[in-house]
Formats: sequence, C-alpha cells, structure tokens
Amino acid sequence: MARADLYWCDVAGRIVVIDVARDIYLQLPQHLVEAFHALRHSGAPAGDPANQFETLARIGLCDADFGCPAEQSHIAVPARDAPPPATSDAHRRPLVTAAAIVRIITMRFAVRLIPLRLLIKWVRRLQSRPSAPMTPGRAAARTALFVQARQLVPARDSCLPDSIALLHFLRSRKMACRLVLGVRLDPFEAHCWVQDPDMILGDTHERVACFTPILQL
Repeated sequence: MARADLYWCDVAGRIVVIDVARDIYLQLPQHLVEAFHALRHSGAPAGDPANQFETLARIGLCDADFGCPAEQSHIAVPARDAPPPATSDAHRRPLVTAAAIVRIITMRFAVRLIPLRLLIKWVRRLQSRPSAPMTPGRAAARTALFVQARQLVPARDSCLPDSIALLHFLRSRKMACRLVLGVRLDPFEAHCWVQDPDMILGDTHERVACFTPILQL
C-alpha cells in the first residue's frame, strides 16, 4: 500500500507531495502526474510496468505492485476569520501572556531540532486530549491573547512553530481545533495555520485562501 506518512494535493492540476519521514515537499513532473491519475482511475496497464509507475512506487504514492495509490487529502477551510474579541484583557493576564510566549519560543527552537515526523506525532497525541464546546466569542478571546503575546516576540517565517504553539495553547484549554499545512506554487511556498470547523484562528482567511491544504492534524 501507499506510505501512510506521505500526503498529496492537487494545485491547479499539478500534484504536490509532502514526505513527512524525509521532511520534504515534492512536485511531480507532468508525466508522473498523468501516470498517477491513470493509476488512481484505472490501475497500471498489464504487462511490463512503465518507468513512471516504478517511480511512483519508489516515492511511496503506491505499493510495489502499483496498487493502492495514496488517497488525496480532502480538507475544508472555513471561509471566515475569528470575530474580534469583545474586550482585550491581555494586560490584566500577564501569566497567560507569559505562558504563550514560553510556548512560542519553545516551539521555534523545537522545529529547528526535532524532525517533522516527531512533531506530527506529538501534535496527534495532543489532539487526543478531551475538548469541550466553546462559543466563537470565547474562542476568539483566547486566540487574541495568544496573538497579542506573539506580537511581543516577532519573527519571520515562523508559521509552523507559532501554529503548533497556538494549537497547544488552545488545546490545553480544552478547545477543539486543527493544524493545517498548505502549499502554493509559482513560486513554491508552504504555510501553516490553525482552524476550527467555523473559522480561522490566529490568521486570516485572505491569507490562507492562497494555499491548497495538504495535511490536517
């Protein structure tokens, strides 16, 4: 069967793959895109296998017998941002702000040192914690506390560690949410954000709509 730690998405007819074990993204050339779609819809042709099917098997998009091609990631992205919180009380909650800053700094170091596969394993373990229903206003208020803390430690290209830190911050408060990785092309760029079923958290829909989701945790 296809590798379980490999995910793909279709970006305007082009296929992008994230290989979690190797911590890399791949874009399939057109001849492999055509071979992969043929494999998904009608299977490999009988007789000697073509080189492109062998290549797909080596990548991990199908098994060694050219069967069981990897399933496409189907991830819904909410069409709205979190509402502005009714009040801002970050200045009255210094311990919460400090806790958020510690998470942010810790994850920025962790992402540099820990392989992606282990980070994903940790996030999935984090998601096993119980959660409770939460109103949009309360979710927005908790997210706003984190965003204000993040503004105190600005950094470029930190969407992955900051999103994991936000997920941890919210899940530790029993709030259900998901971590999403997305990609875009021309030029290639990856992005990461947090969402619940109804809204984007700590980011904006305008920003994440530029990316095609490839992995949700």
